[in-house]
Amino acid sequence: MAGSSRSFEGAVGMLGPIELAEFRDFLNLKPNESLPLLGMGGTPVNLLCRELLRRGRRLVVFSCDVRVDSEIVFEGELIRIYIGPYTRRRARTFFSKERKFLARAMSREKLSVLHAQWTYEYALAAIDSDLPHVVTAHDAPLNCLWHNPIPYRAVKTLMAYKAARTAKRLVAVSPYVAEHLRRYRLRTKPVQVVPNGMPNALFARMRRDQPGRPFTFATVLSAWGGHKNGGAAIAAFSKVRGIMPGAAMLMFGAGHDADGPAAVWARERGFHDGIEFMGQVPHADLLDIVAQRVDVLVHPALEEAHPMPVIEAMSLGIPVVGGKTAGGVPWTLGNGEYGILVDTHSPDQIAAAMIRLAQNDHARVELALAARESARRRFHIEHVTDCYEEIYAELAGAAAHTQ
Repeated sequence: MAGSSRSFEGAVGMLGPIELAEFRDFLNLKPNESLPLLGMGGTPVNLLCRELLRRGRRLVVFSCDVRVDSEIVFEGELIRIYIGPYTRRRARTFFSKERKFLARAMSREKLSVLHAQWTYEYALAAIDSDLPHVVTAHDAPLNCLWHNPIPYRAVKTLMAYKAARTAKRLVAVSPYVAEHLRRYRLRTKPVQVVPNGMPNALFARMRRDQPGRPFTFATVLSAWGGHKNGGAAIAAFSKVRGIMPGAAMLMFGAGHDADGPAAVWARERGFHDGIEFMGQVPHADLLDIVAQRVDVLVHPALEEAHPMPVIEAMSLGIPVVGGKTAGGVPWTLGNGEYGILVDTHSPDQIAAAMIRLAQNDHARVELALAARESARRRFHIEHVTDCYEEIYAELAGAAAHTQ
């Protein structure tokens, strides 16, 4: 994979959630200078930005954080990062203060093209700028509302409708998201599919078996309850322990710490034996733990667009159990060719798949190798960035012809 050729030399403005620490190597910092702990996730955004910077692309990143009271700017040779505040009642004003901050920050920069992540406040700010732009849809807005019918989500769904309808160029991270946008008339124009990407370093660190370690499952879920369906994984693991008493399971993510709601739920039902509730850990540490300790990833979610934990596990050579009707999960797992698909409403089916992989070394290894090669072929960050560089060049070129 190459991706070094560029058809235009201008700067790209990236709008979306980030983790500031992911950009340490690209910022002008003094020796041993610490960075504030800022950022609200955005793993696919971080990875795309890092690859663009590796290629020598000039970037200006615009992001927001609930811990910021006023604008903060960070500088590097190829990058400038603006981080502004998220207000407490932002949904009541349709994120107007956040969008005004983004507009002010963008007005100071000379940008050839904008790339907004998610179809919400970042997308609307990019659209309002009248600059050439592409918006990446990372979820299915109406299904998100269905799973979480609260006013905040209703506001975001209205924002997504406007963004998807009016964006000059719209990309979806999976065919499932593209079809959702078309089916519910959020978008009538074509939607290109560009998946999330994985860095080469992840493929280079394929997990290795460690003798004497218990066979270990894991879940990586961004929240407890709801459509993330972590309770089904806990119930399934309890059944697995009946067959494999020495098995272990690690649970990562918000709500999955030692005293969090997932642990309380498990203890109340007597399902906690063998589970280590890890909670939220830095992304780099998460990947280290998964690579060193996990044999099978269980992804019990009822609906996902194109889940990062699944493609991270595939890239590391860790087989995945996922939902056969869980949105973009079947496509991510090659409709069952690169993972085991089950009804994730059923702890019995999840448990059966977990036991099958644990007890059949040959099947597990073959599935892991196939998944890893599929991820390298379909989800490598270099391929993903090539696709976006082509889009940027098309947008910048079209804008130049109209001037």
